[in-house]
Amino acid sequence: MEENRSLQKPVYVQKADMALSDIVAGGKLVADQRKQFILVNIKGQVVMARIRVTTMTRESEQIPKMTSFGTQVWHPGTESQALTLAQRVAPGFDLVTLTSKEVVCQVDYPRYVLADQVEGPAFHNTLIGYLGLHTKRDFENLIINGDTTSTNTLLAMFDGMLAGATSNTYAAGSVALSSDILATTISTMPAEFRVQQNLTFLTNPVACDAFAAELEARVGAAADARLAAGGSLSFRGRPVLEVPLFPDTLGVGGSDTDVWYGDPKQFIFAFHENVEMQSEYNIRERVWTVVVTARVAQAYEHEPAVVLTTGVTGA
Repeated sequence: MEENRSLQKPVYVQKADMALSDIVAGGKLVADQRKQFILVNIKGQVVMARIRVTTMTRESEQIPKMTSFGTQVWHPGTESQALTLAQRVAPGFDLVTLTSKEVVCQVDYPRYVLADQVEGPAFHNTLIGYLGLHTKRDFENLIINGDTTSTNTLLAMFDGMLAGATSNTYAAGSVALSSDILATTISTMPAEFRVQQNLTFLTNPVACDAFAAELEARVGAAADARLAAGGSLSFRGRPVLEVPLFPDTLGVGGSDTDVWYGDPKQFIFAFHENVEMQSEYNIRERVWTVVVTARVAQAYEHEPAVVLTTGVTGA
């Protein structure tokens, strides 16, 4: 009597086998598939869609960065006379070191998922799309809440945007988010970085609701403009964005959150170019198991150019 593993597979299983082999020659996603996998993970995420997402060709890479030109570069000119040494400006240069670490995920799909999809000519789009639904939230969480002191093994891999922002901080004192807090957050930014492009506030939904309530409670044109704007929030022309994965259990009382301020492009998240996908069919459970292995890295490009405000009511 033949063993189960040697019995003829159902037709849809054979088709899925063939489709998967077309996707992953040798287990590695080719360039176009890897690009699509990355795009699926970015799409729909508040933070990941705004930071700098890139790829790495080696396990560790150094990216050159320019830190500052100082506070003044222009001076009055005098014919046939060079600027003095004190007037000359040299940009600051440094390196961002990205060291990737391996992450693995296992996703189980009921057989009907592949049975329904293997006939389609764009099967790989479907599978990568399903994978993205499983993985994208974890990457967003790592980017925001990564903390090398965390008890969560995924979050402990890297410091994220919040734990990594240490140079410019402001303690609000466990109060609701308001215009005064946002104004102080702006003033905490070093003067040389206040003209960055894309300056943005990021915080959690409860904090955003408190700020919206303040605007709506005003009398006159400001309140009318807020009510007419609907879901969009801004302060002095800078967006105030609601981020569902921002924490709400910080502080002494366990109900605070943070407000992050800066250009989100200051934070880098990198995928190593080798993303592997392997699969098997479990006949007893009638499910497909797809295992994805990747290497990722994250770090600030220039952390002194961001501000972290703590002690804002978040729950």
